Amino acid sequence: MTHPALSISAATTELVKGILSLYPQAQIVPRLIPLEDEEISVEVRLPVSIDEVYEARDRIHELVIRLQEQYDVLILASAVPS
Repeated sequence: MTHPALSISAATTELVKGILSLYPQAQIVPRLIPLEDEEISVEVRLPVSIDEVYEARDRIHELVIRLQEQYDVLILASAVPS
């Protein structure tokens, strides 16, 4: 069984790598206070149009779902325009 902190660390690393591979221009900012009960909470700031932000939300959500299942952690990653 993997230590919970290692799962969170691995999931965070994969999340950041995945977001940056999709959106190299993204600024990923950690939230210090979770919005709910998530273990990983980030804001993804993108210098794109609002329509592209909506598309990015869908793509990032797919990544989040995969990582949550793989690492058994709760993740919140919100795409917003920068």
